[in-house]
Amino acid sequence: MKYLLSFWITILALFSTNALHAGGISGRVTAPNGAPLAYATIFVQQMGSGTTTNEEGYYEIRLEPGNYTLIFQFLGYRSEAREISIGQQFERLDISLQEQAVQLDEVLVSGGDEDPAYSVMRRAIAKASYHRQQIEHYDAEVYVKGSGRLKNSPFFLRKTIEKEGIDSTVAFTTESVSRISYQRPNTFKETVISIYSQGDDNETSPMSYINGSFYEPQIAEAISPLSPQAFGYYKFKYEGFFMDRGYGVNKIRVIPRSRGENVFEGVIYIVEDWWSIYSLKLKTYKLGIGIEVYQMYAPIEDKAWLPVSHKFLVDGKILGFAFEYNYLATVSNYKIELNPDLPSDFTVIDEKLNKELAAQLKNQAKDKNAGIEEKLASGQELTRKDLRRIMREYEKEEQQAQEEPEVVMNTTFTVDSLARKRDSLYWAEIRPVPLTQMEVRGYVRADSLARVEAEEAKADSLESVGRKKKKSGFSPLDIIGGSSYKVGEKQTLAHGSLWDRFFFNPVEGFNIHTDLSYSINKDNRFAVTLTPRYAFAREKLTGKGRIGYNFGRPEQRGAVNLEGGRYIFQYNPQEPISNLFNTYLNLVYERNYIRLYEKDYFRISHEQQLQENLKGGLSVEWARRYTLENNTTQVWFNKDDRIYAPNLPVNEEVEYPLPEEETAVVLSFSAEARPWQKYRVYNDKKEPIDNSSPTLRLAFRQGLKAIGGSETDYSYLELGVKHKFRPGARGTVDFKVEAGMFLNDNYIGFADYRHFMGNRISFVTADPVESFRLLPYYDYSTKDKFAAAYVHYQFRKLLFTQIPEVWLLGIKENVFVNYLATPTSKNYTEVGYSIDNIFRFLRVEAAVSFQDGKYRDWGILLGIASNLGGGNFTIR
Repeated sequence: MKYLLSFWITILALFSTNALHAGGISGRVTAPNGAPLAYATIFVQQMGSGTTTNEEGYYEIRLEPGNYTLIFQFLGYRSEAREISIGQQFERLDISLQEQAVQLDEVLVSGGDEDPAYSVMRRAIAKASYHRQQIEHYDAEVYVKGSGRLKNSPFFLRKTIEKEGIDSTVAFTTESVSRISYQRPNTFKETVISIYSQGDDNETSPMSYINGSFYEPQIAEAISPLSPQAFGYYKFKYEGFFMDRGYGVNKIRVIPRSRGENVFEGVIYIVEDWWSIYSLKLKTYKLGIGIEVYQMYAPIEDKAWLPVSHKFLVDGKILGFAFEYNYLATVSNYKIELNPDLPSDFTVIDEKLNKELAAQLKNQAKDKNAGIEEKLASGQELTRKDLRRIMREYEKEEQQAQEEPEVVMNTTFTVDSLARKRDSLYWAEIRPVPLTQMEVRGYVRADSLARVEAEEAKADSLESVGRKKKKSGFSPLDIIGGSSYKVGEKQTLAHGSLWDRFFFNPVEGFNIHTDLSYSINKDNRFAVTLTPRYAFAREKLTGKGRIGYNFGRPEQRGAVNLEGGRYIFQYNPQEPISNLFNTYLNLVYERNYIRLYEKDYFRISHEQQLQENLKGGLSVEWARRYTLENNTTQVWFNKDDRIYAPNLPVNEEVEYPLPEEETAVVLSFSAEARPWQKYRVYNDKKEPIDNSSPTLRLAFRQGLKAIGGSETDYSYLELGVKHKFRPGARGTVDFKVEAGMFLNDNYIGFADYRHFMGNRISFVTADPVESFRLLPYYDYSTKDKFAAAYVHYQFRKLLFTQIPEVWLLGIKENVFVNYLATPTSKNYTEVGYSIDNIFRFLRVEAAVSFQDGKYRDWGILLGIASNLGGGNFTIR
């Protein structure tokens, strides 16, 4: 086995470094001391192609016979250009790059003590939108190679990991070649022609950077150093100037004003006069995970500077597991077409350095109706402010001319049918970056493991088939754990589990429920669901049934539902108290906050997605409601000073006693709109971009008296708006504002009151942006009018997160303010602070409440990290 492994390593190494192609060039790129320069860029000028060296400094380029110019580049080293002639054989060319001599006296400061970097960056920022629009179309080929590994693990798991034989050196590997195409302004097409992948990349793919651009105000949600707001987030330091192939290059140090997430730190090189990116080496953070980005650019056809090589390093630590992912990407075979509307030969003037010339240009008459070709006429001088204004006007006109201006990106992604079937010979032929000896050994081992896993999977599959043949289709354990059974083509019978639906409350005692369903899942979905519920203290079986039909295209999906039965409900339909936590509080602490009623009811409802950004709903319900009393005092730990509170909601507006029985017929209507919604199109499927538009909501309820014996007689109207946005990189704002009123209140049952998401326990079980932390559950429910506001701000840095060791753990700090106005709430206000994302999943909050500006209460609360859903427990 040892000799066989050595044989395959030798064969693969030969294929990865020898001439399967007619000819080409290979060699090694080193520093003056002979040390290899890993990931140095080699650019073939005539082909618009780039590749890189591997970790050992070796490179290999396959070329057709002919004459070529090769440019060897590495950050901090002087570029080397070599003329080569390629025949039918591989040629060898070793290159030793010399350190770049950087001059500090090339840029003069005119007046004041301003660092020259600011003049460079002002012009680069002014021209960023021009560079975004400069390319009309391009085609290219992208090669991506990635690997990931576990660097460290919690000490108590290390022996287990070793025992399981888990290799921490390489847990994930990938290699792919894609053809990509771009059409201005926002259309990308990618076809994967070959791919090899093993393991999980855990969403660390660098494609958001490869398809993105540092000329955009933001890239992967981080503020670009070329953003119009860059000076608010960064300081810049001039570190020198050098010449490369006739181009002047400025080296600029990028220093965040506040180091941390969603800002970059490092070095960016800017081409003089072009004011485009020459190369960059920048690092940012996401939830404490570091992301380093290296990009090398080249002048394609001497028309535009575009990236030809990328390197990415992702490293971080989660719950004691330290990991890293490395990616290398090269872009080759560029074919570009420039935007014919944008002339390329004009000069950008910095007003602060050329005040007299800027004043002359300002006084010159300008035709505001002139086209962009005239405004950017060849040889013309423009101030950076004029250039930015002209490009804003141009981009606005372009957007208005689009058929779907709300679509910000249109991506088509396809995988060739043979992409995953390529063998090692194919990869040796097409791979632009040669494998290192370690990578060769890793690939051999990975392929060996893949074969073993495939054999084990096949054996498991056969064993599973055998078990299924022995099995009748039902197991007694299914009763507890739930299961589903296929009973026909796209037809399913299912029953829910019991173990997670067994709860306790003083009204029912222990109670249990489950769902029994039959569904037909085709283009349209039909389902019938029965939910029986048994209350042990009441010795009563109740239940409800539901018939649902979903229909229509995805963008105009509709649903019709019929529901009815006799069932137990919380008075607040938002269910502010989780059944799980209520069970715990009842049995352990003898505290009872839940308030329940029972109803016989029948409801018909229709929901319809009218457009991608507009949906509506209509329902009508007949119900006979019954008040309930506690039926048990059972506890696990008896408290001498405490008994269960009665199942009677405490409220300052209600008239006691509540009627033992009432009949209600209620008509409800709701509409929800996102008027400024933006979209991505992925493989012709339109997908909304989260938080790109506020959500507006309208709701109306009408109690219909005398129909079906109904006693309810009221009209209720409610309006609301909700939105989440980022004001730059400094934090995230989440808010919701809502207001409503009963237009008439001849008769309103307590279940019809407007209730709010209160909380009286130490666990926050609701959305942190739509709930109160210390509000009594029903005290301020109203049958009159109300206004409520919730504001939640997640800071990038505040107190503890000023400490790097804290924010590198992904910890966040939040501040929130909640407000409620009803006739009896006395301007109820909450102010709170929370430490979020502790251990990546917990949130601890401290809150204080006030009424009419006077202190009322305080509390310390625990919840799920807002990044994981904000503490929404779905156990019911």
